[in-house]
Formats: sequence, structure tokens, C-alpha cells
Amino acid sequence: MIMPLPPRRPAEFAPDPTAKAASTPSQAQPPEKPPGPSACVGTFKERGGIALPPVPASSSGDCGIDDPVTFERIDRPDGSKVELDSAITVRCSFALEVLAWIRDDLSEIAAGENAKLATLAGVGGHACRPRNGVAGAPISEHASGNALDVSALKMQDGRIIPLAGRDAATLSMRGAISKSACARFTTVLGPGSDSAHKDHLHLDMRKRSRDFRICQWTVE
Repeated sequence: MIMPLPPRRPAEFAPDPTAKAASTPSQAQPPEKPPGPSACVGTFKERGGIALPPVPASSSGDCGIDDPVTFERIDRPDGSKVELDSAITVRCSFALEVLAWIRDDLSEIAAGENAKLATLAGVGGHACRPRNGVAGAPISEHASGNALDVSALKMQDGRIIPLAGRDAATLSMRGAISKSACARFTTVLGPGSDSAHKDHLHLDMRKRSRDFRICQWTVE
């Protein structure tokens, strides 16, 4: 028995030979790359700062750092360098102030004493703690990477300039360092300010109402 053929498919349902094949779904876009260094970090490098690979964020909130930079060396325009005896992490805007203080102020002061600055000793940067490490005290500027501690300067000829003490031979240099620090930073605490700073210098850029500044360092 011969079966009849199926009826012809209506023209409106016939495939269009001129139609393009359906486009395949676009491939998934690769994830965005993390943002590169900030403009501030770029300026820091242009001015001679040698930024190290960023350290993983270990704290947040009151102890977080905005735009952090880690460094332990500054290159001067003449090709020489100034070392920090340990790497510090601070906010970039503060790193620019430290860089300028070392490159412009301290280097010039040392040159006036027929010396060349080589190293900052006893340095400290970011530290998540209250002021002076006293429990219950307000949070320190160190916690937000806005402060530097330093206890001495070392010259290329081997001379060491402690920032504390009563060495008559270094009195004029320490006086010049005090003047430059108080002109550049909003907080300067050193010997004579309190017991917590009797053997080192604390510098920060804390903002206060009416641009009030603190300069407490007795140079003897």
C-alpha cells in the first residue's frame, strides 16, 4: 500500500535561504585589571622615591591607610641615595612630605656641615595603636600612616647625629633640623615634649582646626 506524501509546507514557514545564521553569544569579557598606582604614587616616584611592592592590607577602619606607599630609599637628583634603616608604609601624601624633607631640607642642612646624609635611623611608620601606646588614648596618627618616627641621622663619612641628647658638636645641626621639621610638619614631638618622645622625633601631618600646629622639641 502506497502512503500519500505529506502536504507541502506553507511558504510563510519555509526557511529563508538568505537569512544569516544566528550569531553566537559573545565571549565573556575578561575581568578588569586592578587599578594601577595613583597619581600621587607616580609623583612620589618622579621625585626620587623608590616604592616597594605594596604590602597586603592588614588593618582597616581607624588603622587603614588611604593610598599607601612602602619605601626605604630615596634617590637624589645628583644620583646619590638616602636610606631608611627599615622600610616604612605610610599614606602617599605623607610620603611626599617625608621625601621633600629628606631630599631638600636634611640634605641641605648636612651640606652646610660639610657632610652628606646617608641614612635615617630608628624609623617607624604605620602602627595600629593609640597615641604613645597608652590604652584608651585617642588613635595615633601612625595608625593611618600619617606619621614618622626617627631617632638619628647617619652621614656618609660615618658620623651619627642623634636627635636627642646634649652633644655640643651637633647642636647647630639639630637646631636647623628642628626649625625645618616645625616648618614642614603640623606636629613635631621630640625630647622635652613628654617621656614618650625623650629619645626620638615624631613627625606627622595631623589636621587641626584653624591650622593649629604643635612644635615641641627642646634642642640642647
